Amino acid sequence: MDEAEAASAGAMIGALFIYVVIGVIYAIIVYVVARKRRVNPWPWTIPTLIPVLGMIVAGIFMLLSFLSVLDRLNALENNTTFS
Repeated sequence: MDEAEAASAGAMIGALFIYVVIGVIYAIIVYVVARKRRVNPWPWTIPTLIPVLGMIVAGIFMLLSFLSVLDRLNALENNTTFS
């Protein structure tokens, strides 16, 4: 292994480490939000720990959470009468 290959391998490990750190942060956020939504957090948290797939899963989960909040706001709006 020459110096160029060693530097390339080091850069790839560094990039993987960054993805793992971001994945762990996403996993913590997803776990906390899933528990607050009263949804089983493990099917959402475990795929979030996989580096690239985790960002997609976390994005889908956050989108579903956002749509849930919009549904609740819509229900509140329909139940309230303004004078």
